[in-house]
Amino acid sequence: MTTLTLPEFIRRLPKADIHYHLLGGVRLNTMLDLARKYQVDLPEAEAKSYYRAYQTPGGPRKGGIAALTFLYQLMQETADYERVLFEVAEDAHHSGVKYIETFWNPSDVALPYAEINDALVRTIDHCQQVFDITIRLIPSINREKSPEDAVAMVEAMIAHPHPYVLGIGIDYKEHQAPVENFWKAYRLAARHGYKLTAHCSEFGLHWRNVETGIELIGVDRIDHGYSIINNPELTAKYAALGIPFTVVPSNTYFLQQWPKHDEWRVKHPIRAMAEAGLNIIPCTDDWHMHDTHTSKCYQVMVEDFGFDVYSLKTMMLNSLYASWLPQNQIEQWAEEWSRCFDELFAQLDYQPKLSTKELILYRREHNGKK
Repeated sequence: MTTLTLPEFIRRLPKADIHYHLLGGVRLNTMLDLARKYQVDLPEAEAKSYYRAYQTPGGPRKGGIAALTFLYQLMQETADYERVLFEVAEDAHHSGVKYIETFWNPSDVALPYAEINDALVRTIDHCQQVFDITIRLIPSINREKSPEDAVAMVEAMIAHPHPYVLGIGIDYKEHQAPVENFWKAYRLAARHGYKLTAHCSEFGLHWRNVETGIELIGVDRIDHGYSIINNPELTAKYAALGIPFTVVPSNTYFLQQWPKHDEWRVKHPIRAMAEAGLNIIPCTDDWHMHDTHTSKCYQVMVEDFGFDVYSLKTMMLNSLYASWLPQNQIEQWAEEWSRCFDELFAQLDYQPKLSTKELILYRREHNGKK
């Protein structure tokens, strides 16, 4: 029987990434091509400063938010967004991803919302045919802009609805712009049936930002949310409620806080969140900017954070149940993906970090025994 290494096993798993910034998936060569197209002076060394894979110790380092800001200013035509989304789908396909919910920031785009959204929708249909990958859209508030800009974004969504547009989010630097500043936009979106999510407590900021997102704004899930573990009472409450937290193993803030790998892997709040019973879902955030991909995120959960291989099945399914797909689609994929996991698990040549009791229970489940 064919055996699989852990990386190959993970790559072949069907996966969903429900926290993915569209322009965080821009390849380096694409950024350079776009700069040439618009005659923007962008030396390769400067372009590389946006990408973790090319950054050197002590060298220039701009990071993901700076990359998004630069790219939104750079990209001037719908064809640019079509190219980026197609390449995102291509990369995700090679990592075994079957479903993506991707953020983009309409208030940062040079063209009207409807033009970009129509271009993205066309590309989604094309990618479905070419890569058998499903992509859906989450217009996202740039919290560094005004609450009125956020309301205008939602009004554009309402004026130009499309079934591929599932809800709204909020991102960029949170320090001076907590989610409650944008309550009007969220309330308007909710009244028109859109789902809600929010980046909260991403950069070590206070757990109150998570509490506000859930209790006041009424979000369906939290993006990041790491500081919630500093409030055990709320952590227990949200664990019991099953609130989804899309967590990012490659989060820049914690890599900078604990640059030593052994310290990072032990102290990263993802571990504590899982131990507290929170519903955590590994996601990529900014794929190329963070030098990661969906399979790598899952692998980090096992090899760095100490989760057993079987727990990946739970995370895989939780990513579906936390998604904004129709319930019948979720149930269908959950059954198919579970079966795929079990078949691949049987071929895995890896010592899973399961206790003997847990392994016996899993094998009984896999074999259909009581």
